[in-house]
Amino acid sequence: MRRFQFRLETVLGWRRLQVDTEEAKLRALFEELRQVDAARERVEKERAEAERQVLYAASTSADELAALEACRAFAARELERLAAERRRCEERIAAQRQRLIEAQRKLRLLEKLREKSYEEWRQAADREQEAVAAELFLGQWSARRQLERKTRRPPDTGSSSRAIS
Repeated sequence: MRRFQFRLETVLGWRRLQVDTEEAKLRALFEELRQVDAARERVEKERAEAERQVLYAASTSADELAALEACRAFAARELERLAAERRRCEERIAAQRQRLIEAQRKLRLLEKLREKSYEEWRQAADREQEAVAAELFLGQWSARRQLERKTRRPPDTGSSSRAIS
């Protein structure tokens, strides 16, 4: 019997590549989210440091207080922008997860189809092998029977004379 060959093997390979690509895109989005969170932490840390410097200073001028207020306003705007960026990133992550799930579903579907095709091929191969084995057995059995018939003595036809007493 010929060896197993799945007709959609190239499509299956393409589906695997598609899943890998979607996973890579998702990882990139998670990295982007991590960077947004790191930027948020930096802004909060810089704002807290500016507040600490002004609050713990021996004397604070009006210019320093104005600079602190400008820093707070900038930090607030930046935190709002980063929060919006985080929401957009989370939305893109949710959409990318759906694309990944769909790609995985399509891959599993083809893998199951391949498994089913392989199982059908294996069953057909087993039936073919059983048929060949049965044919060989019957051929050997028939040859033995013919050999036995040839080597067996012919039955006694009564041509020999016996004395009846």
